Amino acid sequence: MGLAKTDSRSQTARARARQAMAVELERARKRESKLIAVFSAIDAREEAEATLGGALIELRGLGVPQSDLAEMTGLSARDVGAAIRSAKNSEDDNDEASGESESESTGSASEDAETGTAVDSSDSNGASNH
Repeated sequence: MGLAKTDSRSQTARARARQAMAVELERARKRESKLIAVFSAIDAREEAEATLGGALIELRGLGVPQSDLAEMTGLSARDVGAAIRSAKNSEDDNDEASGESESESTGSASEDAETGTAVDSSDSNGASNH
């Protein structure tokens, strides 16, 4: 009779262990799902921030001072600056990935990093203004 009791305890212990592992596995799956959602949202936010910054840079290129951008948009000056930096970082990342910036390849207007003013990257002879 002692052997049957031991087998029963052993089976109960295994069942409890399986149940505990199933609960932990379900928690891990839920955590993974939520982390995927978090990282997707972070990526989307970074893309939106870069798009916002690009539009703000274009407005600055049209002569709107950065301080006015904050007032016009209802964003804080800090948020405006962060969006512009994000767009510039995104452009830098794209330039590094392609090996050449758009302004170098097209001769289009770009922005002077120090003054924030729009400049033409090439003159009529194709020489740089910098």
